[in-house]
Amino acid sequence: MLEDVDGQLVQIRASGLADLLSVVIEQFELHCQMAKEMYKEFGCIPDIKIQQENGYDARNSAIISQTFTAMIIEAFYFDYYFGKNSKTKAEQWSKQSPMKQFEQLCVNYLNQPEFESLDLHIKLKELNKVRKRWVHNQSTEIGKYRKDLGYLSADGCIQLLREFFEFFHTKDASCKLAEFTHSVLTELQLNTKGYNGL
Repeated sequence: MLEDVDGQLVQIRASGLADLLSVVIEQFELHCQMAKEMYKEFGCIPDIKIQQENGYDARNSAIISQTFTAMIIEAFYFDYYFGKNSKTKAEQWSKQSPMKQFEQLCVNYLNQPEFESLDLHIKLKELNKVRKRWVHNQSTEIGKYRKDLGYLSADGCIQLLREFFEFFHTKDASCKLAEFTHSVLTELQLNTKGYNGL
């Protein structure tokens, strides 16, 4: 976790968040490179069948990104709660579902009791469903679950993480990790794609 100490960001506890984040960033960069290659070859992003016939497959990148995005969020919840309480309490608290953790943080620390109406809450529920599908090997016929390659692509996962960290920093200005991570991801999108959705 990061804290502002006399105007400087200082890491006060070791965290694996950066390692997890680097995996999603790498998938995002590969995704963007593949998109550029397809635009060069086809003049657009063709449908999935044509992509696969021509050796392009965003599915693996999406699976990795979705799984690691969920891991990043869960690691952040633990670290955030630990920062407000203790390691022992955080270890017990983190045994509940990621959605319960988000909801409790909204109510108890972020002054956001109306969390169910948040677009972010809806997106996190969708991410959680997809993560459970991969982690618990739940089968769905390929191509039937559009979110796999749609909004939760590697690019979509970076965007979701930006929204997630912006939300936490906006609601809790003392959360420097959220502010810093949002800034890094915003710059990444800007440098890689030329825009960041703002």
